[in-house]
Amino acid sequence: MSRHQTLRPRVLVLALAFAFAAGGATAYANDGEEQESSAPKRDKMLELLEKLKAKGVISDEEYSEIAGDSQEDRARARAERRKKALEAANQASKDEAARERFNGRFNNGISFETSDRRNSFTLGGRIHADYRYYPDKDAASTFDVRRAYLTLQGKWNEYLTWDLTGDFANLVNNSQLDVAWMNIAYSDQTQFRLGQFKMPFSLEELGSSRFLDFQERSLVNGLVPQKERGLMVHGVPGVGMTYGLAISTGQGKNNNDIVAPRSSNDYIGRFTVNVAELLGSQAKSTYHLGLAGSLGHLPSGFGLSQRTEARGITFFNTSSFSGSDVRRARLGVEAAVAYGPVKLQGEWVQSSFEGRSVAGVEFDRQIGAYYAEVLWMLTGERYAETYRNGVFGRTVPIQNYVPGGENWGAWELGLRYSSFDASDFVAGNAAGTGVVAAPGSPAANVAFASTPSNKASAITAGLKWIWNPNFKIYLNYTETRFDSRITVNPNYGGLPSFTLDKEKALTMRAAYDF
Repeated sequence: MSRHQTLRPRVLVLALAFAFAAGGATAYANDGEEQESSAPKRDKMLELLEKLKAKGVISDEEYSEIAGDSQEDRARARAERRKKALEAANQASKDEAARERFNGRFNNGISFETSDRRNSFTLGGRIHADYRYYPDKDAASTFDVRRAYLTLQGKWNEYLTWDLTGDFANLVNNSQLDVAWMNIAYSDQTQFRLGQFKMPFSLEELGSSRFLDFQERSLVNGLVPQKERGLMVHGVPGVGMTYGLAISTGQGKNNNDIVAPRSSNDYIGRFTVNVAELLGSQAKSTYHLGLAGSLGHLPSGFGLSQRTEARGITFFNTSSFSGSDVRRARLGVEAAVAYGPVKLQGEWVQSSFEGRSVAGVEFDRQIGAYYAEVLWMLTGERYAETYRNGVFGRTVPIQNYVPGGENWGAWELGLRYSSFDASDFVAGNAAGTGVVAAPGSPAANVAFASTPSNKASAITAGLKWIWNPNFKIYLNYTETRFDSRITVNPNYGGLPSFTLDKEKALTMRAAYDF
């Protein structure tokens, strides 16, 4: 008789015994309300097998075979556990490598990003190729590479970002560094930025040159702080609100504070609110309000100047202030209302200069400027979709333009009026207190007024064709009227001067950014 044949009766006995034991356990469990559920059947079976083995009813080999715990089973289980552990380790290694691997893609720049999006770096840039035409030959009609930026940006562990941008269109002016900053984001509410960056002042200035409403910014832009070196704390304190508080050199781009000791840093601040976000209607509309200000002291030896929006004639210029302690204060108010494809926007800025000249004459001069504009997206794109955290950004056409196809991208019409008033500055002011005068040493190939005007206004009509989110064409007509006739002395080497009371300009730009 074989071993299996011998085992069969014993297994039957075992099964009957186990069934009896299990039934008893079940009945016992139902007798008490607080009795916990019975142990698993396999545990009861093993207890019964152990008793049968102890009484000699079954052998060790039979016990192992019935219980499924033979040496082969144990070896197989160990091998299975090792296999699963190895697979888990391999998967963990793959997951870690995937998190650390930079994957390339194009998204408004050539970007490389880890799969968890905590680390990245992007190579981008912009090219602005311009043509400026002055029909009355007030200034030189010319082609110009207005901007040629190359940008390297990055992010490390989500909270540290940085930007290094060079301007290759201004190498001759030693202005090749455009911005260089690091930003530490403790939270959306509290972030710190250090380096050279745009100061928190003016809706028009803080908007990137990639997304300008017109080819050039308004006459207001000459009065506001722009890119300077300093430190800023900024963030989003609540729904629809932003703030920025900065301390800067006050000396403009690429200038350290290496001036007379009587000067001081500029303290600059801006606060904005989008009422549409408070009302929950930000998808279709924007109701933006902003307030900004700055305060600082300038050294002696600085002067002021203003160029037309079309970058033609430098129509306003002053001789240098001679005081050793000139206080400069600036105040700005901004507003924008956008609903669907229509946007109204305006700003007002006042800049004041107070001090005492070398001769002991006290002075308090002011310059005011403002602009108002209306824009209309003919193809229906919404301005609210371009607004985020206190500035307007990139317009994405509903349909991109495809040469030879039926889609024509996005089209925009715009009209802007701007005004500049420096009537406190006249030729009769005491020396060193803000005297309007011709520039002492104008730059080469620049049209400047040898008898300047202290007031001007400009009207600009613009048409913009946005092929896709990265490429657009501007066509602008700008007419600038001066409050008094000015004498223009073109610094072109021997050309005669002439007088005029207005400047006309037709300008074009092809703009690409990536």
